[in-house]
Amino acid sequence: MIHSLPRRSTRTKRPQRHCEFSVSLPLEIEFLILDEFVDDTVRLRRFCRICRAWGAHAQSLLFRDVCVRYRTAAPFLALLNTGDVGRYISALSVIEVSHWQRGYDQPILLDMIAPLVTKTMPNVRTLHISYRSFVRLAQLPPASHWGGISRLQLRFCKFADSDTLVAFIASFPRLESLDVFQCCTQDVRLGAKPAPLRSPIVMPGWHLKYLALGEFPQNALLDWMVAALTEITVAHLRILSLGPDASSFNALLAKIGGSLRELEVPGMHRWVLGPEVPLSICPCVALTTLTFSERSAYDLGRGIISVLAQFAAPSLATVAFQIHLNTGFLDIPWEDVGGALSTDAFRGLEAVAFSMWGGPFEGALLTPYDEAVLLMAERLPRLAARGLLRFSYAEDTTRTVYVPPAQEEEPLRESLRTRISRSVSGWLTRPRRTAVYAIEL
Repeated sequence: MIHSLPRRSTRTKRPQRHCEFSVSLPLEIEFLILDEFVDDTVRLRRFCRICRAWGAHAQSLLFRDVCVRYRTAAPFLALLNTGDVGRYISALSVIEVSHWQRGYDQPILLDMIAPLVTKTMPNVRTLHISYRSFVRLAQLPPASHWGGISRLQLRFCKFADSDTLVAFIASFPRLESLDVFQCCTQDVRLGAKPAPLRSPIVMPGWHLKYLALGEFPQNALLDWMVAALTEITVAHLRILSLGPDASSFNALLAKIGGSLRELEVPGMHRWVLGPEVPLSICPCVALTTLTFSERSAYDLGRGIISVLAQFAAPSLATVAFQIHLNTGFLDIPWEDVGGALSTDAFRGLEAVAFSMWGGPFEGALLTPYDEAVLLMAERLPRLAARGLLRFSYAEDTTRTVYVPPAQEEEPLRESLRTRISRSVSGWLTRPRRTAVYAIEL
């Protein structure tokens, strides 16, 4: 009977500890933490297995910018058809193979992906196309595929004629950024003027924040923008290449000069012989930033003096120079540049910035960048005295130098340590006073 009675367990139960400080973070803060791993694809894939919220945010970071090549096209299309990752894609890069590498049985990637942009990738806003060959005008994708694209970049693309080039770019009605680099047309030879378009093509009413064009072979595109009756505004214009005859860009600047805020001017090249027409920036009366990019030091030096001599924009705040650290930049007449920037036409100038890169091997005492900073401060004494010089090195973003203004009228203020030591030394060297005590007897 005693054995049938329930026995009390001899094991002691551990008291359960409740953490009073374990508070879950809001999802917004957790997502900010996940954003720090945007370049770590391995960890982002692991985060997809934590929970559904983390998985959705990690996928948005993984598929934000997608690059599609021929060897990755099949798995990418299969992923779009089976999953919902297409809604996370905001930037799409399509890199076609070169025409001498493409086989006869290889399809064109852009033709395969274009119909899926509006269906499975509705949030794509940036489109990069490289090495695409547009053979005929009838082969262009319809404009209905590109209704949501706001940024277009073309690299090393080939078009059958000027009409095909203009018609393809005109099929993007909501562009805010257009960048065309080294895109050729088969009907225009080097140095020849493009023929007029066979059929009129209406230009959309673009309000571009950024426009990057070269003189050749984009002359047909420039002429189309100038001749179009549609109003167009550009906030930032970057001229990629400029020949002796700058009449095409002069006509474009006459049309968009009132809205232009930033302008990048390269050095003039001379690979085409012909009459020389300098660049005219007189219509650009609202500029705030003017940048000179180097192609060759000699041509850049002539272009700087020519542009600064005709400048009349009271709102200009920054003049920037992008130069390569070689012996050529020493030949630029920097004394004349400093004299032009010290005139009353640039009285509202706030900064003269130098962005440098490259250079020979570093010496034992001074690096090429440090040597260039000292040299430019010596050759531009007026700008250095006003404290306008800024220097930055592209290969090391932490090496930014600011030259303070020279203080000639007011003497430099002594440091606190110097003033304290001078006061102490004066107190120790002062004459001692003797005390006289009268003793009364």
